[in-house]
Amino acid sequence: MKRPITEKSGFTLIELIVVIAIIAILIGLLLPAVAKVREAASRTACQNNLKQISLACQMHVQSRGHLPVAGQHYKFVGNPHQGFGSAQQGGWQYNILPYLEQSNLHDMGLQHPNGSAAQKAESAKMVQTVVKAYV
Repeated sequence: MKRPITEKSGFTLIELIVVIAIIAILIGLLLPAVAKVREAASRTACQNNLKQISLACQMHVQSRGHLPVAGQHYKFVGNPHQGFGSAQQGGWQYNILPYLEQSNLHDMGLQHPNGSAAQKAESAKMVQTVVKAYV
């Protein structure tokens, strides 16, 4: 004679809590590793940006014969009509833009007369543009 099965098959509350605890421990072990990978990726990106900036400065020296000028004041915006010499109001960040493959940003306002309202509007756009290598 067979005995009837009185227990229902399934998980008990204790088993469920143990499984959840094991999953939580595994996630806890994984999170520091993910954070380290993100930090390493960020450090690598920063090193690459610094390398690109230094190479752009070296290319400026090779093509112009001098280091990029420092500009007249930190509040001045670069002016494409003023070239790359000591008359350039913009700083070294502006002067190396063509060597960071940002010639279009460097030349904003060049098609408008120097000092015109259209050129000033282009300069305002230029200042608001984020250059990835500088971040």
